Order: sequence, then C-alpha cells, then structure tokens
Amino acid sequence: ANNNPEHFLTTNPHYDSRIVGKYCEKRDPTLACVAYKRGECDEELVDVTNRNSLFKLQSRYVVERMNPELWALVLDPENQFRRQLIDQVVSTALPESKNPEQVSITVK
Repeated sequence: ANNNPEHFLTTNPHYDSRIVGKYCEKRDPTLACVAYKRGECDEELVDVTNRNSLFKLQSRYVVERMNPELWALVLDPENQFRRQLIDQVVSTALPESKNPEQVSITVK
C-alpha cells in the first residue's frame, strides 16, 4: 500500500475514513482529502482544505457532492475562505464538470 497510497485509500473498503484522514493530514493533506471524500466527511474535508489552501480540491468535492447543507457550510458569510472557494468553483470545478445536474445545483 505504501507505493500507491491513493489507490489504497480509494479501493480499500476496510478503514474508517475519519481516522485515516486524520492520520494523513500532517503527512499529506491531499491524501487526507482522498480518505475524507471516500467517507463523505464533509466538515473534515472542508477544514483540511481550508487550513492547507487546497481550494481547487475543495471546490471539486463540493460540486461533486451536490449537497445543499455542504454548500450552506462553505458559502456561509462567516467563512473566511468563501472567496477563494467561489473563485475555484468558477475557474476549475464548474468547467471540469461533465454533469449538468452538478452545474445546476452549483448555480443555485
């Protein structure tokens, strides 16, 4: 598993996404995102991407999840990273999306 941790994290169903994600955060925050994404650990993923300025990753995740509560969390006016996220959604996540439903939910 060491030589391809991303493959392991996406294909192995036998781990707790929160525990493994937390473990990965200090070593490689992008791997933590892989674990959190698998487990749909929205708040953890938003937190680690905010702390590490991984707004491209965060924007892709939020668009793919199509979850109104998650949108409410990241678009909260109190979120100091709101602007960075919106910029990445517009410049990266939406242009990459091949799913019209993702786009329409995002635009709402």
